[in-house]
Amino acid sequence: MTALVTGASGGLGRAIATALAGGGKGVGGNGVGGHDVGVHYRGDRAGAETTAGSVEAAGRRAALLHADLDIAGATDLDRACEALLDSCAAELAPPEVVVLNAFPQHHVGWSELDTPAWDAMHQAGLRPTTALLHRALARLRAGGVVVVVGSIEGLRATPGHTPYAVAKAALHHLTAAAAHEVGARGVRVVAVAPGLVDRPGLREAWPEGVARWEAASALGRPVTPEEVADTVAFLASPGASGITGTTVTIDAGWSAGPAW
Repeated sequence: MTALVTGASGGLGRAIATALAGGGKGVGGNGVGGHDVGVHYRGDRAGAETTAGSVEAAGRRAALLHADLDIAGATDLDRACEALLDSCAAELAPPEVVVLNAFPQHHVGWSELDTPAWDAMHQAGLRPTTALLHRALARLRAGGVVVVVGSIEGLRATPGHTPYAVAKAALHHLTAAAAHEVGARGVRVVAVAPGLVDRPGLREAWPEGVARWEAASALGRPVTPEEVADTVAFLASPGASGITGTTVTIDAGWSAGPAW
């Protein structure tokens, strides 16, 4: 089995690549993984190399796949998506699993939310994600799956993140629409909506935000990258063959809290 993970040079992308290789702490480490992984990166080659090392430590092959999909021309973007998929196939094998993780997150105050700000999120985030999803689905055979990384901000926006939240909400709806279009071919499309994902230095960099999250979530903590990654690995596995067209929330119970 082969998987392609975009934005895999660090953070959540690295955790997802590791889990799909079979090196996760949860379902990935129990054999649900077992994928060779195409490690996509845009600028951080050193980080991608570290991710590849994690994949290889789990006993699988890794390939470094560089691609910049922040491209203005429609034809050029389509060609770049095709080239990325071709590179994965040439280095490893045609992917049966594609995880669309790469996505920018910009803080934009409401007073600064002008047309260029909307265009920046569309061009760097929503546009390449939808293009690669469409191209990947055209190649997948029965049993193939695309996992889209959405966000709980697609359910409820945080102040200052309006364009990001709107774009992630669009990905949730795209997941449902695409799943219905390709389901007859035995291909699945699912999404995950992570909550606040813990990382080194998060509490020091944003203590008030972490405190608010801990007070609002049922488990009283952020989620870990491994928790999100192992959920992705499960959704990509045959054990989740009946799950498509839906977005799975991974938020330590944040969305279970009362809204008033």
